[in-house]
Amino acid sequence: MSLLSLKFLRSTSLNQAVFAILLLIIAFLSLWFVALKLGKPVARTICIAAMSAGKQGGINERPARVIEAQTINVGTVSKRINTVGNIWANAIVIIKSEISGKIAELFFTEGGKVKKGDLIIRFEDAEYRGAALQAEGELEYAQSNFERTSKLHAQNVESRQNFDGIKAKLKSAEGKMQQAKSRLEQANIKAPFDGIIGIMNINAGAFVQAGTELVTLVDNSPVKVNFKVSEKNIHDIVVGQVFDVKVSAFKNQVFTGTIKAVDTKSEKESHSVEIKGVIANPDNLLRDGMFANISLIIGEKSNALTVDESCVERQGEVDFVWIIERGRAERKRVLTGSCENGQVEIIAGLQPDQIVVTSGQLKLSDGIRVKISNMPEIKPK
Repeated sequence: MSLLSLKFLRSTSLNQAVFAILLLIIAFLSLWFVALKLGKPVARTICIAAMSAGKQGGINERPARVIEAQTINVGTVSKRINTVGNIWANAIVIIKSEISGKIAELFFTEGGKVKKGDLIIRFEDAEYRGAALQAEGELEYAQSNFERTSKLHAQNVESRQNFDGIKAKLKSAEGKMQQAKSRLEQANIKAPFDGIIGIMNINAGAFVQAGTELVTLVDNSPVKVNFKVSEKNIHDIVVGQVFDVKVSAFKNQVFTGTIKAVDTKSEKESHSVEIKGVIANPDNLLRDGMFANISLIIGEKSNALTVDESCVERQGEVDFVWIIERGRAERKRVLTGSCENGQVEIIAGLQPDQIVVTSGQLKLSDGIRVKISNMPEIKPK
């Protein structure tokens, strides 16, 4: 075989080998592409089956939370004006010393009740008693002298000038007697009205100057309350109308007041009218200076949506409730209105016949499955 023939054979073998390798690569890529296309539905089916198994078996989802719920109520609620005010004592006085002297004795218990006319503080009064006795003696002498002189003057025995002088001395003696009695009374301080006496920071034996504040006496039965309403509601307010009062000291207690007066003018800045009321306070729970929340019924509203107070959660100034949709919990923001007898009016955010969670809210999060323990089971649609 010639050299040329040998080179040709070698070249042909190499080309065949390269061609065979290319065929193998093309076949491998084709098989990989076909396997990939066929495998996608299979993988998808496997994923769906796994997810379904998770839902059915509870692998990837929390178990249903047990809660209590109610269907939203529809009915009639009271239309109210809600405002704030201040409570004032029926009567209050700061008892001050009218004389300078030493306190001899205290006749009250701090925080206790006293009656009008009760002696509550006595100053050392020996000097004043002596002055009163002296004035009394001078008055008796002047009175006796005047009566004797009057008889002589009637018989024209006594001169007019001497008679007038004796009459003037009688009046002077009467004045001294009244002054001495007044000073003696000032040394014995009595309660000006029925009430509760406050705390005194001065003890018996202390010397005080005239005008020194000694103790406060308060009459809190009943108490007064002042509040304001918008001038647009003034036609709904009448004397004798009843209103509810709440104070922070007694959060679960509602006090009842009665309107006693409505101001004749409206304030230019706030366009509000001042109202004065009175609240019976037999147990002396309400005190002068307390801040009051006022609720005044001015009518009724029909077809109102209401839920139990326990349904409503508050964050800052925003109210929320949890509703149940298709067996799952959903948090909804709502606008609330009046609250009466444990029922809160829902002005916006809910619809009739919706189901609202009343107990178990702390266990919930949006979308979680729930089981209502106090209602028939609701199957998801």
